[in-house]
Amino acid sequence: MSKGKKLYSSTSIPSMKIMAISISMVLILNLYYQTFNDPTFLSQEERDFTAVVSFHLFYPQELILYLLSILLPSIYYGFIRGVRFFEGGVLINRGLPFFNIYINYSDIKNFEIIHKKHFISIKLKETEDDHLFTVNDIDRVLAIFDQQHIQGDLGGKARPDQSAHKKLILIFLVCGILFSLVQYFGLARFIFR
Repeated sequence: MSKGKKLYSSTSIPSMKIMAISISMVLILNLYYQTFNDPTFLSQEERDFTAVVSFHLFYPQELILYLLSILLPSIYYGFIRGVRFFEGGVLINRGLPFFNIYINYSDIKNFEIIHKKHFISIKLKETEDDHLFTVNDIDRVLAIFDQQHIQGDLGGKARPDQSAHKKLILIFLVCGILFSLVQYFGLARFIFR
């Protein structure tokens, strides 16, 4: 079964992108300034930006930890992960590639706009499962559903469900604070020694 040509692609909403970039920047600055408290770094004569970079290239534990636990997930969840609409159906990326699901338009019973700008829910015919996802251009998605003759609720009684958005922000903030504490107390150096 062919998916057909890609019609529309949507990634994370702008507030999530800004938050992911902000946390990544704060934590790289924290890593930079925590380097000046490292006893190994203090034994060096030079203490400028190039010395910090060469120090982290020579002792890459904290830099690798930052890249794998903060920067790569921020890029992936902020700018790569998303929903893609094809001629034959919709591909919902739920995080990791093996969680992706492809739903044919013929399997969609109806849709409902949860938030007037970003959240939409689709219900499947056979299983009655609901799939909630975000889009950047809800009008484009409505046009695709209209072309496929999928009936739906245009938001006359849409419920303002912001709990998923708030939970995701809370998860990012808690993980950012925990990683900052790991950097501050030098636990990465302790673990990798």
